[in-house]
Amino acid sequence: MISEKLYALAFEYKKTKLWKIIWDSELFAVKLSDGRIGYISIMGCLGEHCALGLYVGEEALNSLWSLMNAHEFYMSPFEFQERVVNQNCLQCAFEGKDDLSEEEREEAKAYARAHGLRISGKNAYPHFIKYEPGFYPWTLSGEKEQEDLCEALEAAIKMAQLLEGKMPSELGLKRIDAGVQEIPMLERQNGEYVLKRTKLPEAKPVSWPKPLSCNEIGVAALKKIKKADTWECEIIQYTEPVRNHPEETPYFPMVFMAVNSDKDYILPVDPVGSYRQNPEELLNNFIDALLREKLCPKKMKVRDERTRDFVEIFCSKLKIPVSIEEELPVLDKVEEEFFRRFSMSEEEQVGEMLDFLSVLMEEEGIDLDDFPPELTGELEKILQLGLLPEEVAGKMEELLHSGKKQGGLKKSDFKMVERKSNLSYVLSVSVYAGCYRHIQISGNSTLQELHNAIQDAFQFDDDHAYGFFMDNKRWSDWDCYYSPGADDGYRSAGKCTLDQAGLCKGKKFLYLFDFGDEWTFQCKVLKVVEEDTPVPMILKSKGKSPEQYPNWEEDWEDE
Repeated sequence: MISEKLYALAFEYKKTKLWKIIWDSELFAVKLSDGRIGYISIMGCLGEHCALGLYVGEEALNSLWSLMNAHEFYMSPFEFQERVVNQNCLQCAFEGKDDLSEEEREEAKAYARAHGLRISGKNAYPHFIKYEPGFYPWTLSGEKEQEDLCEALEAAIKMAQLLEGKMPSELGLKRIDAGVQEIPMLERQNGEYVLKRTKLPEAKPVSWPKPLSCNEIGVAALKKIKKADTWECEIIQYTEPVRNHPEETPYFPMVFMAVNSDKDYILPVDPVGSYRQNPEELLNNFIDALLREKLCPKKMKVRDERTRDFVEIFCSKLKIPVSIEEELPVLDKVEEEFFRRFSMSEEEQVGEMLDFLSVLMEEEGIDLDDFPPELTGELEKILQLGLLPEEVAGKMEELLHSGKKQGGLKKSDFKMVERKSNLSYVLSVSVYAGCYRHIQISGNSTLQELHNAIQDAFQFDDDHAYGFFMDNKRWSDWDCYYSPGADDGYRSAGKCTLDQAGLCKGKKFLYLFDFGDEWTFQCKVLKVVEEDTPVPMILKSKGKSPEQYPNWEEDWEDE
């Protein structure tokens, strides 16, 4: 239960509107009553997420540094979301009533009624949240956390008073991403806050868990299995939280994604919730999965240093070569589907399942034993939602036993990172397997200019219309751009820059040239770099360009 003191301070802080005066990156500190230093970020200057965030200690502050350096356009969706959910702070946020649980909402209303307050307007309800690395944002868990948040709110109220009639810079409030070495700090002396200064700890390098041991018996068994095939691998975090018991804080499991690139086979490795504390558990799950399937990799390709360090002890014991690779096409495909599946809303999942069920229910002699347990669980979930047509629901009732209703967790609103100017993109453009070009091009360039660069890279004659399909589906009408004048009903490639097209690391899209021969080029964003590229550059070229008109001379002679 939230204390009356915390509610009182939250409503008092809201009156200061401090978020309209300073930016979230203009940090100040508070020396807590037990001597610890808390770093305060005032969020809400852009009107998106109004909150006070308290980061206690250097480790917590480093999670904020990590988020500030996490640019969505440079990272895969998995990388960016992992940075977001790995925050380590306490927040007093102001949100809409639908963002609170019924218990939280009624508690806030009861306080307001008892003190003659009226809660109205957008984002008017105080919401007290704990962010813990790897866990879903959850309620405060003890009196100490409430006391810390009370002190942070008191310090923020005092800072608002000190700023009356002054500019933030006059008190030493500056953006910490601009090389600031000291920040203001409020310290209580004789019952009053006094403004001082304290050193701002620098951002620490990103570190990750590294297994120190593994299942030696399992490794010995794997040595008896013949090594085969190349495996593409990466450690990723689930995009949706789970929990095993109603009283448990939901968490984001980690999974070792391992794909046999020679056979397009996904190894079923059990996810874990304790990767940060016990990385050996995830590694042993990988070993167990290999033993179950009687497989042993001949070679492993990994996405990043974290994954390489994770498998290092395993690979050294089995003498399996491992390398970090920039392009992992098979793994990319699997992860795209994984992200799509686990990022869909409940309504989208229902729509997809309805299409499947309409076909399934027409089949005769359906045997429940033929279904994998995962599919049975999904069918039970869809049935319990009560959204199926009556006829389909009736047949489904006959097929399945009603399962326990599984309520979905609402996704959090996280503040997005602003796109920087002068970005350039490194694109992989391939026309067939083994024939590709890496092109660096400015984000200010248009799709028309990208078309010209691709034409030059593959030495084609630019004598036909073309189109870009940004949803990676050929002839899709959803997000497409055509050559100027090709089709008045669609957007022009000459009027859309690459920045405007929403490119980010890992994004795939199609470039189709010559609507007769339909030359199809697969494009993928490999990197986003903070530099200007006045003229497109070819960074890498592999494979001989195909002949644009391979039978042109023979056809001419026949005529």
